[in-house]
Amino acid sequence: MTNPSIQSIGTAVPAYKISQDLHYNLLAAANGLSRAEQLSLKMIYSKCGIEFRHSVLNEFATADQSENRIWHPSGQIPNTPVAERMAVYEEFAAGLCAESVRDALHYLPNFQAREITHVVTFSCTGMYAPGLDIQLVEELHLERSVERTCINFMGCYAAINAFKAAWHIARSQPDAIILIAGVELCSLHYQKSHDPNQMIANALFADGAAAAIISSRELDAKRSHPAFCIRNFYSEFEQSASEDMVWRIGNSGFDLRLSQEVPNVVRENIKALVDKLYEKAGLRQEDIDYYAIHPGGVKILESCEAALGINKQDTNASYEVLRENGNMSSVTVMFVLKKYMDTLPAYETGKNILACAFGPGITMESMILRTC
Repeated sequence: MTNPSIQSIGTAVPAYKISQDLHYNLLAAANGLSRAEQLSLKMIYSKCGIEFRHSVLNEFATADQSENRIWHPSGQIPNTPVAERMAVYEEFAAGLCAESVRDALHYLPNFQAREITHVVTFSCTGMYAPGLDIQLVEELHLERSVERTCINFMGCYAAINAFKAAWHIARSQPDAIILIAGVELCSLHYQKSHDPNQMIANALFADGAAAAIISSRELDAKRSHPAFCIRNFYSEFEQSASEDMVWRIGNSGFDLRLSQEVPNVVRENIKALVDKLYEKAGLRQEDIDYYAIHPGGVKILESCEAALGINKQDTNASYEVLRENGNMSSVTVMFVLKKYMDTLPAYETGKNILACAFGPGITMESMILRTC
């Protein structure tokens, strides 16, 4: 049986581009920040490795205004209730996600979307029903009989679980053509807070969407980019650090706890994790040609480099995605994979890619891909 492969990847970001410098200046000028808090904020923004982020709302690059739906850095207006945040999510999520699907389809010009047999959607920044899965079927004119699976609220590693679900489907149904599609509107969960953990989240997270087409079949023999054959997965969680990264629904938004210990937990555990993945795949560290590591932040990437004995050149694609787009939660690792798919020549086969992502738990997900 032919191994299932990722045959195209598409991405999309909203139209509103936020300069990180401007965003910091707006926050620093807002009422209620002491000098110590301003210095702490400046340190967070100066070390985050981000130049721009994107949002579905245009208000994050402006001063606080009463008509803003989410962005109220002065604290003069109470935090936006969860119901209103979810209304904004429902308004924008499907459209942005469909844009990423169309980008993925663009790379397979001889393939028709109506041939898709399965849809797997994922997101942790919003939920509603009938939801994203049904809206995508309608907007993309897919068959209503398409099988749908929704992966919700898993955090930054959910895309790897979506790939895993598609891999299992393709192995059990060799003719299946699976669309995975995710969208994260992290900016909708901005909350005015002096808590350092919340300040870090406000500085890192952004909006984006990504999609991929997976199948054991060859969908377009004339494609100009390599496919990524899916080889193996491995996952673990470190229960002792379960409170260091937490994502819960609060009264006035989704509450993220992101402690400064997260990079240390990753550094202490990532090597043992990937060694078990290599054992499953019959590989060694030196067999890995490319690294697609979720850029949760500069310290996360540095921790992975230190633990795996690699350098910034090896993780350059991750740094580029972080710099250009920020941390878009679950879809971010797909932006990294797309950079490789766009730049590697179609004839360069047999190259191994290690992909990793991290989220609440603390959970560490990993997979091996091979160019084919």
